Amino acid sequence: MNRSFVAATLLAVLMLLTAAVRAQDKAKADEPQPPDPKVLQTVFDAFAPGLPEKWESAWVVVREVRQAGGARDYLVDCMYREPGGDAAGKPITGCDRKTVFEKVYGLNRNLPDQKQRYWTSATLRYMPDGKFELKYGYEPVDESKAPPAAKAKKKQ
Repeated sequence: MNRSFVAATLLAVLMLLTAAVRAQDKAKADEPQPPDPKVLQTVFDAFAPGLPEKWESAWVVVREVRQAGGARDYLVDCMYREPGGDAAGKPITGCDRKTVFEKVYGLNRNLPDQKQRYWTSATLRYMPDGKFELKYGYEPVDESKAPPAAKAKKKQ
């Protein structure tokens, strides 16, 4: 068999494998990265002192409430549900909303697509067994429901 033919075939196979690996790496790069466990713990610690002894789930919601001149205003809710309690939950007293906002907003770095970073709500839910769920919403902002600007957090 001709050496040139074997060399050309091996080179073609190598090029195809390299292209396939690059495509697979790009697909992985487009996927959101999981949140850093330290960030999740920091968010939890920001509201945990306000939780009752028994709780079924606890969550924080960071909602965009106003867009003006490039600025985005946010409101932070910290909630929990007792076993058998109302699904709407109860507010957590003593929640450090500033820390919650900063850490949840900081999770944007885990979203590889710039468009994904323009969420209008982020809900981070915790379970007593240590599991969590993070969901982003992209609904239009209803400014008629915005609280006074003094209560909202701003991020440029």
